[in-house]
Amino acid sequence: MHRLRHDLDHATSAGLLIAAVLTGITGVVSDAWDLNDFWPHIIAGYLMGGLAIAHVWFNWGRLVAYLRFRGRSLLRRDDDRPPAPPASRRPDRVELADPPPSAVLARIALSRRGLIGAAAGGVAGLVLGRGLRPPPPIPAGSDVGLIYHQWSKPGIVDALGTVANWGAQPELYKAYPGAPRIALPRPDLSGGRWTEEAIVVRRSVRTYAADPMTIEELSRVLFLASGITGDAWGDARRTAPSSGALYPLELYPVVHNVAGVERGVYHYAYREHALELVRPGDHRQAVVDQGLGQEFLGTCGAVVFVSLILQRMRFRYQDRSYRYGLIEAGHVGQNLYLAATSAGLGACAIGAFMDDAINAMLGIDGTDEAAVYLLSVGRVPVAPA
Repeated sequence: MHRLRHDLDHATSAGLLIAAVLTGITGVVSDAWDLNDFWPHIIAGYLMGGLAIAHVWFNWGRLVAYLRFRGRSLLRRDDDRPPAPPASRRPDRVELADPPPSAVLARIALSRRGLIGAAAGGVAGLVLGRGLRPPPPIPAGSDVGLIYHQWSKPGIVDALGTVANWGAQPELYKAYPGAPRIALPRPDLSGGRWTEEAIVVRRSVRTYAADPMTIEELSRVLFLASGITGDAWGDARRTAPSSGALYPLELYPVVHNVAGVERGVYHYAYREHALELVRPGDHRQAVVDQGLGQEFLGTCGAVVFVSLILQRMRFRYQDRSYRYGLIEAGHVGQNLYLAATSAGLGACAIGAFMDDAINAMLGIDGTDEAAVYLLSVGRVPVAPA
């Protein structure tokens, strides 16, 4: 019975070390990829906790004896200890020769620590070997998008890369201090089509009426596209989902024909639900030219440009940030489509445009912040009775 208990104690110690290593590795992966319910990490954590309890149970007598010994040592005064014998009365020490290397290696290999270390090293080598394998081959002549897609696949290398410096997290909100500001009215969410109906009847509209949009309609569309809907634990949540609630997107409505709003390039201020004037003037022809000559971009009520500030996600998601940013732009675009359809307006998304010219018009550098999407919105012509 004693031998069985001894063997179980050793097995528990080895399992505890392996579970601790696995918990650490899966914890790094979970944090690197922002996985809220990463089941390998949960299982490894529970396993480590159970083995820790078993380890304490097997070694309870030793722990109690050690605590008693340490307690007596702390309470004992130095002068109560017997004096050391004089040097002349001490027995001469016997110098032992160093054991040969083969004996040392054999002792380590046969010891409990040696076995535990070998097992942990084998597990770590297996995990790292699978994660550090070379990236998949990319055929010659492949497009840049495919190359990026292959290189941004998750792996152990990405988890280990979290210790690298990917820059600091920038401000969540962009602002234009001193810029003229137009407060948008509180969005009226009453009326309009039901969500199910708006999804079914939604179409891309490229023909717009000459009568202007109202500022109330613009307010409703911008709010439903990406406006702030609630404040939970200090994080302002919005209508579109965002990876890690980091919200890397900015909206720039270029107003062509909205009653009560002068033409110009504006920035949507999320916190204040307001428009900040970036560049005044009539930009209809410039937007048409930058949209590869598509005339409806100059006849709509407004064109909403969506830009991406990559560093808002890069510090956490590294190489995959661009993926997540484009996914979020799609969420915002569909929100705007459905908001316009619900309000009886038309919308059309555009992905082909002259990047540098648009970035210059918006006043962004195209590197730290770049336009990735644009959507027209405006009044739809009334069909004759």
